[in-house]
Amino acid sequence: MPGLSRQQLIAWAAVGLVILLIGASYLRGQLSSPVREEPAAVTLGIKEDRTSARLKVHVVGAVAHPGLYEIEPGSRVADALEKAGGATPAADLNQINLAAKLADGQQLIVPEAGASVAVGTGGAGSGAGGGSGTPAANQPININTATADQLNVLDGVGPKTAQKIIEYREANGGFKSAEELLEVPGIGPAKFEQIKNQVVI
Repeated sequence: MPGLSRQQLIAWAAVGLVILLIGASYLRGQLSSPVREEPAAVTLGIKEDRTSARLKVHVVGAVAHPGLYEIEPGSRVADALEKAGGATPAADLNQINLAAKLADGQQLIVPEAGASVAVGTGGAGSGAGGGSGTPAANQPININTATADQLNVLDGVGPKTAQKIIEYREANGGFKSAEELLEVPGIGPAKFEQIKNQVVI
């Protein structure tokens, strides 16, 4: 370049070299640095309203305070009795299964000594074998409350199938419809046709 001395040329060349080195170093750092991932958005779920999941059970018979009570899912007959103020001295608790699970909309009838537990719509007793009485002739059987002996009355249902019905309703919190019997091992469409008019929920 005209007008520049040799020393000035060397100085400008050194400055250019330094700039090039700095630029190369910067680019190398950008390429080698890991890409930052934005944290995934976290969606906060709305807390479930558990009050809507509570069961409603109608407790009647030989109890201190008969009435409609709300209980937690998975509650047992003994829990419903406690809600109703406990059984009266006249109650015969041997006719009901205190350990049985209850279903929503169930009616729990606590019989007095000498009286048998009725079985039918809004049936009595516990969710897994309420009473020891035998249902009257042509009386529909409530599959959510009947004992194994009472289920044996159904056409084509023996002791093993009756026990499977009880095991299914205990595991699933009771039957929601008669058609749900088709989910019980040993009950197919043909057997269900035999018994569908003999059962109620």
